[in-house]
Order: sequence, then structure tokens, then C-alpha cells
Amino acid sequence: MKNPNLLNPIESLNLISNTINQTKENIKDQSFYFLVWGWLVTIASFTHYLLLSYTDFLHSYLTWIIIMPIGWILTIIYSKKQLANMKYETYLDRFLKYLWIVIGISFLNIIFICSFLKVIPTSLILLIAGIGTLITGLSMKFKWLTIGGIFFFAFSIVSIFVSNTETLLVNGIATIVGYLIPAYLLKKSE
Repeated sequence: MKNPNLLNPIESLNLISNTINQTKENIKDQSFYFLVWGWLVTIASFTHYLLLSYTDFLHSYLTWIIIMPIGWILTIIYSKKQLANMKYETYLDRFLKYLWIVIGISFLNIIFICSFLKVIPTSLILLIAGIGTLITGLSMKFKWLTIGGIFFFAFSIVSIFVSNTETLLVNGIATIVGYLIPAYLLKKSE
């Protein structure tokens, strides 16, 4: 007696092919997050630097308080829309989602701890960004994100050798190299 739940060879191959194609599309969709956060962090870094270096504005740090919530809102909206349109969530999708939730919480903890200790958080932020980006690149087997993560590590070290104001420039450049360039390459990938 034949089991009606068993797939024939053609159905099995189609299922595998569809799963692979869906995973590839989900991976390309990850570029959105790197693009959004890459642009927002770059804009905030350079704006903060310009205000700090060339104006008498005493609250130049407000650029972060204004710009970062935009990233959270865009991330939440896009994630909800993506989940609604997703046929299924792969293990990689779930892993990356939880990885970046933990990374985001880590960013907030670093900012809180560093503000309490009155220490510039750039080196630690770049280090955590490097961890998340490197793990994402390795998990997705996308070499440009892997390289971006390595660059974040290098820039975190560079940031300890420059002035507090110049760490903003290092942060902006690191974000371009670590997030934006790999994100555009990921978006165009096959």
C-alpha cells in the first residue's frame, strides 16, 4: 500500500529547489537592514562631527537621539511586512533575526554603560558591529559582509588612536566600508 504523504521524485526536487530559491531571496532581503542602518549611522556620525567641529551647538549628540529611532521604526515596519510576505522562515532567517536583536540590545547597553562611565563608546560599538556583521557574512556565506565585519574590527582598533571628535569620522567610514558597500553588493548578488 502506497503512502499518500510521500512525494514523488519530481515533487521532492521542486520542493528542494523552491526552498533554495526562497532562502536566496531571504538573504538578499537582508541588504535592507544594512542599507538603512548604514545610511543612518553614517549620516549621524558625520552630522555629529560637523556640528561638534564647526559650530558652537552644545548638544551635537542629539543627532543620534533624533536619527536612531528612525532606524528602529523602519526596521520594525520592514520586518513585520517581510514576515507577512514570507512563506516560511528558515533557520538562517531566525538565527539572523535573533543575532541582530541581541546585537541591538548590546549597542544600547554599551551606550548606557559608556555614558555612565563617561567614556566614548565608538570602539566598543564598532567591535560589536564587527561581531554581528562577521557572523552574518559567515552564516550567509557572503564574503563581502565577512570582509565588512573584519574591517569593523580594524576600525575599532583605529578609533582608540584618534581624538574623541575624530572617532565620529572613523565610525562613519567604518559604517560605509562595513555595512553600505557589502549591502549594495548583497542587493545586486545573484
